[in-house]
Amino acid sequence: MKNPRQLIFPFSIDKKSSLSKFFVPLGSESLVKALSNKDGDDIVITGKKGFGKSYLLQSMCNDHSSDSFSVSYIPLREAIKLQPELLDGLESLNLVCIDDLEKIASNKEWQVACFNLINHCSESGCRLIFSCMEGEDDFFPDLLSRLKKMTNYKINPTPDSQLADALKFIASNLRIPIKDREINFLLNTCSRDLPKLIVSLKEIDSLSMESKRKITIPLIKELL
Repeated sequence: MKNPRQLIFPFSIDKKSSLSKFFVPLGSESLVKALSNKDGDDIVITGKKGFGKSYLLQSMCNDHSSDSFSVSYIPLREAIKLQPELLDGLESLNLVCIDDLEKIASNKEWQVACFNLINHCSESGCRLIFSCMEGEDDFFPDLLSRLKKMTNYKINPTPDSQLADALKFIASNLRIPIKDREINFLLNTCSRDLPKLIVSLKEIDSLSMESKRKITIPLIKELL
């Protein structure tokens, strides 16, 4: 790969994502600190769906990419539709973030490609960050051994005690004008699951803009 910065992959990335916009749940401080460093250990992030793994990987690419630091984000949920040779030569980059590792649990060719990439990156100095669903380890032994030798972090869910602060933080970053009273109402009437609450928050904001009304409890009730 003579000029890795000219690579074009058919994968979308949220250009607005940033580690500074990620609400850090209790117990995940060391993970976010490690990702904030441009240089560091190879990392495997595990966690359940909706906990922010993809957001963190995309944020790393956005925050660290520069003319002198080349990066790539590969979501395996999409890449698995292509040939595993897609990973060939990525060790020429400075940072490669590979999302959704669980998607190749039953695909030996893609597992071998990831195994080879790990070995090549170890030689070249390219940093690797993987994400994988919690509890998934159905990989062939050599790949599993390589993954276990990396620094492993488990991203935690946001506890109930942080949900109000999390919604305020996220609403502020999304520029959604919602007040404490409405946030508390949302927490008391909806599922206390942050991913679902974020979806509700965005739906409320859309209704507010479409109807040209402020976000109030009566408006929220229309969506419940």
